[in-house]
Amino acid sequence: MKSPRENSLKSLSLYVSLESVVDEVLKLGFSEVACATVVSSSKFWARHVYRNGVETVTVSDEIGDADYLRDPVVTICGGLKTIKSLKKLE
Repeated sequence: MKSPRENSLKSLSLYVSLESVVDEVLKLGFSEVACATVVSSSKFWARHVYRNGVETVTVSDEIGDADYLRDPVVTICGGLKTIKSLKKLE
């Protein structure tokens, strides 16, 4: 059985604006520590990495023109509180 302080890994595709996701991450006490452009599956992504000491959250947003609504992809290596807080944005 996992202790409450143990981190879990969770990936979410959120159908909200990038700004909403970043605002929630910052409210949870995270700070941006890195930003990079990543190429994956023939798409370009802006990936931002946030840390609060023991937890890490990455927020990836597709770059470029698109005829469809893009949704940020959030990957969390963190505790249950962080996962629940970001999952409520779904």
